[in-house]
Amino acid sequence: MELPICYFCARTKVLCSKDLERLERGEISALDVDISHELVMLKEKKFSQIDKLSFIKAVRIDENVFLLVRNSTEISRKTLIQIAKYLSAKGYGKVRFIEYVSDKRALIEQILFPVRVLGVDVIWLPDGSSEYNIRINGTCSRKMPFARAQAEKIIEQFTGKKTRITFCRR
Repeated sequence: MELPICYFCARTKVLCSKDLERLERGEISALDVDISHELVMLKEKKFSQIDKLSFIKAVRIDENVFLLVRNSTEISRKTLIQIAKYLSAKGYGKVRFIEYVSDKRALIEQILFPVRVLGVDVIWLPDGSSEYNIRINGTCSRKMPFARAQAEKIIEQFTGKKTRITFCRR
């Protein structure tokens, strides 16, 4: 299992000097440490199959926690749901797994699932910066898992760019 901190630190929840320095610099967060500990304990006690999982980072937005991972497709969906429920019961809020992909559209589609994304456009602004405009069918707006502003905030956290969601008619 790959973690943002070393395995021993995750197991004991006592950080070595290297990981403590990374925490102080802001490369990792306290939430990353807590989730790493929970995943290691789950692996050792109940879910040995999550050894293939690579946990990259955790992001908390309001009452939601998103776990950015790799290789989640090698683990059964049932196991991931059980882990998410366990973490939710431990007080982490609503937990969702997001598979790391380099394609921004695929990442955005995972975050907004079950809503179908019509398009992701890059808007270049006069000052040289850019932002995403995500087009969603207006009739699907009721299926959105989050409020529009909250969804924009979540996507901004993962992509690093300002985001706008627009509802359009097909």
